[in-house]
Amino acid sequence: VLAPSSMTADGLSTGLFVLGENKALEVAEKENIPVYLIMKTEQGFETKMSSAFQKLLENKE
Repeated sequence: VLAPSSMTADGLSTGLFVLGENKALEVAEKENIPVYLIMKTEQGFETKMSSAFQKLLENKE
């Protein structure tokens, strides 16, 4: 989670974590929160990001 302060990012990441990946991404999209998720699966690791996070990456290129 990217936020203006580390305290805000910590609170958001904790809240989103307890929701699980699908609901967390849904909330991040609804609230325009830049989020990058890394999930451990049986095949290794899977990543997902919110569109707000994706926009930040596009602006860096």
